[in-house]
Amino acid sequence: MSDDDSRKHLFARVECAVRGGFEDEEELLESLEQWVEDELGEGSSALYEQLEAHARKLLQEQRVREAGWSEPTLNDAIDSAFDELNQRGIVALENAGYTMSDGWSDVNEIANYQDTPPRGAVFYHGQDLERGVAGRGLMLAFGAYESNPAKHAEASLAIGREVCEVLGRHGVKTEWNGSVEERIQIPPFEWRKRRWTELARA
Repeated sequence: MSDDDSRKHLFARVECAVRGGFEDEEELLESLEQWVEDELGEGSSALYEQLEAHARKLLQEQRVREAGWSEPTLNDAIDSAFDELNQRGIVALENAGYTMSDGWSDVNEIANYQDTPPRGAVFYHGQDLERGVAGRGLMLAFGAYESNPAKHAEASLAIGREVCEVLGRHGVKTEWNGSVEERIQIPPFEWRKRRWTELARA
């Protein structure tokens, strides 16, 4: 990757992180130096300073934008649905790792530490987050914690149906062909994940 490509990738990564809404400001800004080093294989104070200035500008713009979100956003609805799924014995995790294998590793770790073994899991990972922030919708992975191989597929289908049902009740549309081979999709929407504000509860 050329220096120009690396620079573009880092600036795009910052934009996704700011709009994604997961890291707090301090955490995000503290990560930038490491991001530069990881991308270039060495530090670059000039690039780091440019990236930091860009991040601060985007964070300020995002703060102003978020202050105008007086109504519930679709991200608020997804958060609420995932909270309910967790209460129902399904590990539901947003921004779980960066890849599919990372995501499963993260939800499995959570599952292992729960007092009551969960029935299944649902999540989206960092690459899914990038697509979601870009307005291309959100893909959800799901599956059952069923040790009997003969029952695993049916148990996973039941988890998929429950995930769709709970999301639907929270006002989140889903598209899914009812197969364990296919992930559940939330159609394209405007990504508005809160970082600083809380939705006023009725």
